Amino acid sequence: MTYPDPEVHRQLSERFVLLKLDLFKSPRSMVRPLNVIWTPTLLFADRRGTVHYRSVNFLPPREFLTILDLGEAHVDLRWTRMDSAIQRLEAAFERDPAGKLADEVLYWLAIATYLKTHSNDEMYPIWYKLQELFPDSIWATRIPPRVW
Repeated sequence: MTYPDPEVHRQLSERFVLLKLDLFKSPRSMVRPLNVIWTPTLLFADRRGTVHYRSVNFLPPREFLTILDLGEAHVDLRWTRMDSAIQRLEAAFERDPAGKLADEVLYWLAIATYLKTHSNDEMYPIWYKLQELFPDSIWATRIPPRVW
C-alpha cells in the first residue's frame, strides 16, 4: 500500500492485515462479493471476512487515522469487544475533537458506551455533547429523543 505519511504507514502495518485487490485484475470471485464499485475502498472486516465498515476514496492523514479507528471500532462492536471499541473511539476524538469525522466518532462512542453499560444515563451525555458541538451534523440528527 502506498501511504507515504509515516504515522499512517505505522498504524496500518501494526494494526491491520492488509490486502490489496485490483478491481480489474484480481479474480472476480474475490472482488465481486465485496461490493466495491470505486477505488480506493477500505474495508474493515473481521476474522471471518465479514465487512463491518467501509470508507471510499482518499483522505488526508489526519482523517485517515480516524477512519482506521472507526473501522476497527466497528469490528470490535460486532465481536462484543466494547472496551476496545470505546478506547479506539475516545482516542480518535481526543486526537481530533473538531475534525471532520468527530461527529461520527461521538455518535458511535455513545452506542459503544450503551452496549457496554446498557445505560441511557451513560449514552445520552455523549450524544448531547455531539448535538452541542455539531448541531447541524447528520449524526446529531440521528439521535432519538430521550424518553424519561
